[in-house]
Amino acid sequence: MDVAELGKVPREVLEKVVFRRLGWRRKDVIVFPRFGEDAAVLKLDKKTLVAAMDPITGSEERIGWLSVHVNANDVAVMGAEPRWFSATILLPEDGLSKLDVIMKDIDAACRSLRVSLVTGHTEVASNVSTPIVIGHMLGVPVGRKPVTSSDARPGDVLVMSKSAGIEGTAILASAFREKLAGKIPEDVLARAEKFYEKISIVREALKLAERGLPSAMHDPTEGGVIGGAYELAEASGCSFVLYEERVPVAVETEAVCRALGCDPLKLISSGVLLAAVPRRLLEKCLKTVRGLRVIGEFRERREGNVVVRRGGREEEVKESVRDELWRLLSGLSVSP
Repeated sequence: MDVAELGKVPREVLEKVVFRRLGWRRKDVIVFPRFGEDAAVLKLDKKTLVAAMDPITGSEERIGWLSVHVNANDVAVMGAEPRWFSATILLPEDGLSKLDVIMKDIDAACRSLRVSLVTGHTEVASNVSTPIVIGHMLGVPVGRKPVTSSDARPGDVLVMSKSAGIEGTAILASAFREKLAGKIPEDVLARAEKFYEKISIVREALKLAERGLPSAMHDPTEGGVIGGAYELAEASGCSFVLYEERVPVAVETEAVCRALGCDPLKLISSGVLLAAVPRRLLEKCLKTVRGLRVIGEFRERREGNVVVRRGGREEEVKESVRDELWRLLSGLSVSP
C-alpha cells in the first residue's frame, strides 16, 4: 500500500486519476475541476451558480467556523456572493459532545456572511479519530462574468491582501501551544490564536469582482502565498516572480514561524486574497481595496517561477509547494 504525505494529493495524481474521470460532460458546466481553480461554475437557464467544496482536516479548533469561511472564500474568488452552505460532520465515537460547539461556529460564520445552512449530514463514525467537517458552498456572481484562476496574463501585477500565513498562524499557535509557551510572549501567542477571526476574504474579493478589476483571483490555502502564486501561474499558463521583502508578515506569524522553524510564505494562508491585475487597472484596484500590496508579477511561462528572497537569492518553484503546516504536523523537525 502506497504511503503518501499529508495534504493535498499531488498534482500528477489529480491529473491522472481524478481529472480524467469527471462523469458526463454536461454543457451547463462552464468551469470543470482543474488544477488551480477554486470552484466550479454552472449555467442554469439565464442564471449562473458557483460551487465549492473543501474539508477541514488540519485543525481541531474552530472547524465549524473554518469550514464556512474557507468554502465562502473559494466561491468569492470566483467573483460570486456566497449564499447557501451545506455541511457533512463526521464525529468520533467519543465526540458527540463537540457537535454543539461546531454548530455554534457554523451558525455564527453563516450569519456573518448572510449565508443559509440548507442541508447536510451528521454522523458518528467508527473510523474517525477527530471531528471532520466537509463543507459545500453555492454562490451567485456579482459581476458580468465569473472570475477564474486561469486568466492571469504576462504583465499582470500580483497583489495580495492582509498578511501571509493567517490560517496557519492560528492553527500552529493552538496545536503547538505548549512548545511555543516560553519561546514567544504570552500576549503574542494569544493574539496568534485569534487569527481565526481574520479568515474571510469575501468582502475584498467581491469589491474587486463587482468592478471587473482582476484578471484572476485565488484563495491561497495549502502551500501559502508561494503555493497560491504557483497555482495561479500554472492555471493560467504563465509564470511568476514574487519578492519576499514585499510580502507582509504579521508580528504574530513571524514569532510563531521563527519558534517552529518554518517559512511563513509557505504556510496555509486562508484569509489572504491573491489577484492578478492588469497594470492599467492597478491604481483603481488599490483604491478599491485598502491595504492591498504589490508582491510580484506574472511573466511568460518560459521565464520560470521565481521567489526572490531577501538578500537577492532566487528560489525556483518547479512544483506544488508542500505546506509547512503538514510538515510540522507530520512530526518532522521544528527546530529553528
